[in-house]
Amino acid sequence: MRILIICCTLFCFDAQAMDASLMVDIIECESGGRYNAVGDDADGPGGISVGIAQFQKATFNEMKVLAKMPRLRWKNPIDQMRLMVWMLDNGYGHRWTCYRKLMAAKQK
Repeated sequence: MRILIICCTLFCFDAQAMDASLMVDIIECESGGRYNAVGDDADGPGGISVGIAQFQKATFNEMKVLAKMPRLRWKNPIDQMRLMVWMLDNGYGHRWTCYRKLMAAKQK
C-alpha cells in the first residue's frame, strides 16, 4: 500500500503544496489503506463512502468537475489519490473527517 502511494506521489501527481505524509495519514485513517473499503458516511446524509480515500460518489463527481479532471473514476484508487492531491492543494482537505481530526490533534 505505501509503495503505491509513494509511486503515485513521485510519478502521478502535479502537486503544488500537498504534504504526502498528510495524504498517507488521511488514507490510513479513512480506509486503513484498503482500496475496496466501504463505509457509511457519518457526516453525510446516509451516503456510502468507498475506496482508499472514502469518497462518496456525489462528492467525487463534484470535485472532479472543480478540478477539471472529468475522466477520473470514482472507485479507482489512483484516481481517488489524484483528486485527493488536488483537493489538499486547493483547500478542500476539510471534506474528510480524518483531515479535521488530524488538524485538531496538531493544534493540541
